[in-house]
Amino acid sequence: MKAEILILLIKILLLVLVIVFGSIAYSMIYRRWRTKRLQLIESTFAKICSLYLYPAPNEESNLIEIQRELKAVGIVPSKPRNVQYLIDLMIRTQRSILGNNYTKLKKLFTQIPPYGASASKLTSSKWYIKARGIREIYEMDQSQYTRDLIKLRNDDNIYVRREAQIGIVIFLGWKSLRFLPYLKRQMTLWQQIKIVEKLNDLYPIPDLNHLRRAYNSDRPYANELIMRIIRKFHLTEDIAYIIQFIDNPKFEIREAAIYCISSFSLSAEQLREIKEKFYHISNTEQQLMLLKYIQRISMDIDLPFYKDLLYNGSDIIKLSTADILWNNGYKEEVQEYYYHQYTQKADSESISV
Repeated sequence: MKAEILILLIKILLLVLVIVFGSIAYSMIYRRWRTKRLQLIESTFAKICSLYLYPAPNEESNLIEIQRELKAVGIVPSKPRNVQYLIDLMIRTQRSILGNNYTKLKKLFTQIPPYGASASKLTSSKWYIKARGIREIYEMDQSQYTRDLIKLRNDDNIYVRREAQIGIVIFLGWKSLRFLPYLKRQMTLWQQIKIVEKLNDLYPIPDLNHLRRAYNSDRPYANELIMRIIRKFHLTEDIAYIIQFIDNPKFEIREAAIYCISSFSLSAEQLREIKEKFYHISNTEQQLMLLKYIQRISMDIDLPFYKDLLYNGSDIIKLSTADILWNNGYKEEVQEYYYHQYTQKADSESISV
């Protein structure tokens, strides 16, 4: 009985070994075949792009023949992995080419397989497929799908709507700001920075008409985005827009306003307005940031302003104010304050005794 069990175990073990080694052999053979297939797709695509961009004299590209060549190497809807590999090749190629050749490639990519493979991902129920489709569309500059991206600007998934909003900016530039009042969900800091960078890279000349039309938006994320745009493009004539948010009740908006205003020099009137708003800021760290900025851009020390802070500010603000006055030659005022504090404390102690 034991011998039969042992033989059975040996047979099972041998079967397992056969399956394992068979799987390894199949995997190696398939991987080698797949690598050759991808190399064939890549070389075919490289040849197509080369002949399309640099045709022989008196020859024109035959789109029907190009389509046949791609289908012959497996670029068909029934093989989505091949199609995805071609899309990745198209994106990498378009990233590395500029000028007239970029425009020619953009036209070519709309007329060869995979056609609307990226656009078809927009209808997927899986957010990561939908987001990838959006990114492929704007990276290949397929602006014919702009309307589809606009429909996704308020998608429930943060990654989908983020990619859609970036794509809208890429395709519409400054005109895309008109959608700000219609965004229903919070725009993250990453999204704001990405949009500002895309505008700077692709549309470096500000369109103030479209920008200022967005000034009436009451959406907090829109206010933050506009302030970051003003800072990035150094729009000194629009500093007043930032100043109005310096003492905003919301912490994030104040934070953005203080960060953005720090890139500018102010007129005497604007600096006076900043000092007035300083007292309405409830957060000590933000007050401290603004105080350092005021000291940095001021031509002269506003002694009444600093003395008021020295006597009436919080402990941290008093300490920072004393440091500013001391380092700018107003040692007597600082000494007088601390002497006043000492005498006050001594008087209170004597009264309590």
